[in-house]
Amino acid sequence: MKHCLHQCTSRVTRWFFLCKKSGFTLIELLLVIAIIGVMSALIITTVSNATADARRTLAYQQQVTLQDALNAWIAAQSSGTNTLAAARSNYNAASTAAAWLNLLSNNYLHSSTYEHFISNSSGTQIKSEAMVKSGMSLRFTTWTASTYPTVEWN
Repeated sequence: MKHCLHQCTSRVTRWFFLCKKSGFTLIELLLVIAIIGVMSALIITTVSNATADARRTLAYQQQVTLQDALNAWIAAQSSGTNTLAAARSNYNAASTAAAWLNLLSNNYLHSSTYEHFISNSSGTQIKSEAMVKSGMSLRFTTWTASTYPTVEWN
């Protein structure tokens, strides 16, 4: 028989402490389940937000990679006997994502990067897997005599 640590004064109180069963009540069990549910919802939300942030960060890095490759291509195309006007003409002749990426494919983009962009791009939209999953795309801007071509978000 179980004995309580403090002195029981009445018969009812004595009987309650002697007969109390060990275990959880239904309310305690429901409360624990609710707390676990709230905590798991917070963790799932945090993980999904972290995944989306990582995709966006990767997409921004890929934009910088394309811009660097474009800058290197322009520098190479307008040096030596070539002119900036000739480079501008070759650049503006490309009108699709595949054509712009093809300009950069030989010496300015790694072959795996080029293949990755080509496999996900269509029309004038340049995409990677990360951009497809986050609903983003890039495009090359038109190069006029008073502007410089850039890689921008659609």
